[in-house]
Amino acid sequence: MEKKFTFLRVIAVIIKVLAWIVAGLTVLGFLGMLIMGATMGATMGSMMNRFSPSPYSNYQSMGAFGIVLGIVWAFSILMSGGFMFIGLLASSDLIMVILAVEENTRAMRPPTAPPA
Repeated sequence: MEKKFTFLRVIAVIIKVLAWIVAGLTVLGFLGMLIMGATMGATMGSMMNRFSPSPYSNYQSMGAFGIVLGIVWAFSILMSGGFMFIGLLASSDLIMVILAVEENTRAMRPPTAPPA
């Protein structure tokens, strides 16, 4: 039996490839934001102390804020990318399931007799 709807199969494969690309970029973004948050936390305190007008101000605790902010952003990137990955993968699989149901329905149909 021939396969019908080849364009939908191609679309499903493209969506599945896009899902895995999104997953890879999400992991890279997560790791990049963790590194950037740690770097920002280490430099923020020293930078604030350097440009502080008052000798009594101490901004060393601002470094912890940068680290926490980097972690929060990293996990928000991870969550949103994970949801996009799951949504794309599910839509690709949904297309394939609908095509499989159509194929099985067509295969179960009894052959029609030629007109006499």
